[in-house]
Amino acid sequence: MNLNTQIVILLFSFLYGIFCGLFLKYNRKIIYHKKRIIKYLGSFLVVFICILLYFIILKRINNAFFHPYCLIVSTAGIWLVNYIDKQIKK
Repeated sequence: MNLNTQIVILLFSFLYGIFCGLFLKYNRKIIYHKKRIIKYLGSFLVVFICILLYFIILKRINNAFFHPYCLIVSTAGIWLVNYIDKQIKK
């Protein structure tokens, strides 16, 4: 894999981590619902949609070849959303 593709994957993974963090933030009503069936089914669907969309786009970029640094950079994007959210709430 060439360097340009790796840079695109890193940038995409970081931006997707931000998107996924915001998506999870706005779906808290479903994830933390009082009824168990809605909570479990909703959590499953939210995570499934995030993962499925990630791999569909990753397939277009580099035939869905997943590197461990993709997970690290995506996690950094989610962490950034949570950090900014905590700073705004202070």
